[in-house]
Amino acid sequence: MNDSARKPLLVRIYNVLSGFGLATILLVILLAQTWLATLEQVHYGLHATLLKYFDVKEFIVIPDAGVFHESLLGKKFLPLPGGYWVCALLALNLTLGGIIRMRKGWRTAGVLLSHFAIIFMIVAGGVAQLKEERGVMMLSEDGSSYPKAADYANSFTETTIEITEVKDGKPVGPVHFIKDSNYLDLKFDTPDRSKFDRFLSKVGVGQGYSNDPRKVLLPKLPFDIEVQGYIPNAKAVSTSSMANERGEPVVDGWFLYAQKPGKNAEMDTPGIHARVVPRDGGKGQVMLLVASDPSAMDPRDPVTVKSGDRTFVVRLDKRIWPVPFKVTLVDARSEFHPNTNRAKFYESDIVRTKDGIETKHFIEMNAPMREGGLTFYQRTMMSGSASKDWVISGFEVVRNPSDKWPEYSIYIASFGLCLHFILKLVTFLTRSKSTPAPQS
Repeated sequence: MNDSARKPLLVRIYNVLSGFGLATILLVILLAQTWLATLEQVHYGLHATLLKYFDVKEFIVIPDAGVFHESLLGKKFLPLPGGYWVCALLALNLTLGGIIRMRKGWRTAGVLLSHFAIIFMIVAGGVAQLKEERGVMMLSEDGSSYPKAADYANSFTETTIEITEVKDGKPVGPVHFIKDSNYLDLKFDTPDRSKFDRFLSKVGVGQGYSNDPRKVLLPKLPFDIEVQGYIPNAKAVSTSSMANERGEPVVDGWFLYAQKPGKNAEMDTPGIHARVVPRDGGKGQVMLLVASDPSAMDPRDPVTVKSGDRTFVVRLDKRIWPVPFKVTLVDARSEFHPNTNRAKFYESDIVRTKDGIETKHFIEMNAPMREGGLTFYQRTMMSGSASKDWVISGFEVVRNPSDKWPEYSIYIASFGLCLHFILKLVTFLTRSKSTPAPQS
């Protein structure tokens, strides 16, 4: 028997997990995933591709063969392990082999620091994946189409069903929310439009989009909500303008027309087919909900629900999360490269109001504002209308506890590498002086 066979099982497992061979394999896999994901996002967009390759819930990733040729779109390629877990295993490998197992001393101090910096950067990416929130705050100079000031942001992709009681046209009591985690898995999502059409063509009128509708209990309300189907990108269409040829359920002359998810996921308008379930066992009201689209007034949003002498408004919208200060747009400016639609610069002057204290800030592309754990990036800019010169400024709002960690890790790695090179240089010069040249 060889020496490795005589070693205890735990020692052999430790040697594999801390070995250079495992590190090489993981780095090759990450290289392949990054390359494939970069090609695939051209067809499916950045958000969908990142979720597919690097989400914590994805243990196995099957790349799309269409990255090699468009005729292969929708075909499966060789499976790969999920990118999130490859990075987690790489962090474990570097910790065991690059820090714990490595020889300690002043000669290896720089290498130890560099390994720690790489681990720190991987951890930063993992924290961002789990904790990061991204939203958008749209402001206009005159406050007509969008507010001039706001203290909230809308999530890019997360939606919620909001239920508000109203009386005399005014909201009464708290707003009740149903998170999208309750209905996201009720969708049929595929980049192959023909398969999507064939699936919907099998659905009968009134059946909904799922064979497994889900009831969400609302104990503080006189009814519950049964979600029958979810479409990532839907449009409310009137039967007077278009027939529901794929068999979509029709409610009050309207139906949800499923569209292929766009490359820019934040521009999609999700739709829900749901039913109000009264506590008295009544049939309940069937409704269609579509996330609000800023560019158009949707007649199906919101939906009014009557329960006895009480009135409720139900809407589907992008999740709203509060900002701990108010942002007021003062002036927005943009310029494009000649004869192109490519932006030369976007920049905005804003006033931040926190605890009654106003502070002026200037935000431009690649020069964000950081305050209160939030980062405001200049994302987009639009004209209000053809007859007005005022503009709409869009800020991407990011809440990420590990926002500056990659920057810190680069500083640590740079210092560690410089220290290592200096130590090597000093060692080389010292040895050169202490060892006389041979005499002929």
